[in-house]
Amino acid sequence: MMPRDLPTACRSSPARRILRSVLILAILGCASIRPAGAAEEVLKNVALFVIPREALFFSVQGGTWTSVRLGAGERILERGADGNVAAVLTSERAIGFSALLNTTHEIRVTTDEAPDQFKVEGNVASFLTKLRALGFSAETGKWAEVQRFQPGR
Repeated sequence: MMPRDLPTACRSSPARRILRSVLILAILGCASIRPAGAAEEVLKNVALFVIPREALFFSVQGGTWTSVRLGAGERILERGADGNVAAVLTSERAIGFSALLNTTHEIRVTTDEAPDQFKVEGNVASFLTKLRALGFSAETGKWAEVQRFQPGR
């Protein structure tokens, strides 16, 4: 209904302002509003399943599954998938998966490296231990690490 088709009572100035405000709020509620400079949203292009003795990664872009066998005593400590990356942290290693490249990369983890923090988001998986910080990039398909400064060492 166009404003000119409204009953006479709705054509009055206050009613018209209320109607206009409600219409604007409805439009804004349906729109996706992002602040200036907000990062571009990364669609979820990866799936992760961890079952006994196996981690299964799926790449939407590649349309294929990748399987990584887990050892008999290997325990899952953390896992996550988002955007173009998935990661599994076990008692023995960190396994990163890039959906963009349809590839995995592993890095050894020692028994004294329990994760302090673990995060999987967009194109990056990362975790922090008392000894080092590690990050996996979906764009390179590799883990990168840096030793952490430890007072008293």
